[in-house]
Amino acid sequence: MPVDKTIIIPIKLRDIPALHRMFVSAVRSHFAYFPAIEQDQVIRNHRPLKLLLAAIHPRRIILTAHHGGELVGYAIGSVPKNGKGQLFWLFVDPSRRGRNTGLTLLSRMLRMQSQLGATEVSLATHDHRRYYERQGFVWCDAYPVDGVRMDIMTFKTGQV
Repeated sequence: MPVDKTIIIPIKLRDIPALHRMFVSAVRSHFAYFPAIEQDQVIRNHRPLKLLLAAIHPRRIILTAHHGGELVGYAIGSVPKNGKGQLFWLFVDPSRRGRNTGLTLLSRMLRMQSQLGATEVSLATHDHRRYYERQGFVWCDAYPVDGVRMDIMTFKTGQV
C-alpha cells in the first residue's frame, strides 16, 4: 500500500484564501442541513479577514491538511482561558476521506489544545456522533441550533 503524503500543519497566511474557498464550499454542500440564511451568516463570520485574525490569535488553532501541494482539509478550534476548548470545524475534502486525514487533524488539534491548557474539548455535530464516540468523545446533550438537532460531545484531554 502506498504511503499517503498528506501533511498536517498550522495554517500559513498564504493558505487563507484557499481555506476560505474550501470553507464556503463545505458550508454550502456538506452543512446544507442548515437553512441558507444561517449558512450565509456562518460564511460572513468566516471571511478571509476573520480567518486571518483567528490564525494569529494566541488561543485559536487552525490546522490544515495538504496533499500534493493542495489544501485537502482543515480543523478550527480554540482554548479560552477557562480551559474548556472547542472544536468548531473539522472538514476533509470527500475525495481524500478514508485515509485518516480527519483523524490526524483531530488528534493534532486535541494535542495542541491540551498544550494550551484545555482540560476538555467540546463540539457540536449533526450527523457524526458515532465517529466522535470512536475517537473518545462522550455524548453530553442534544439541542436545536437554528432548527437543526445537534449532538454536544466532550473529550477529556487527559486521554490524548
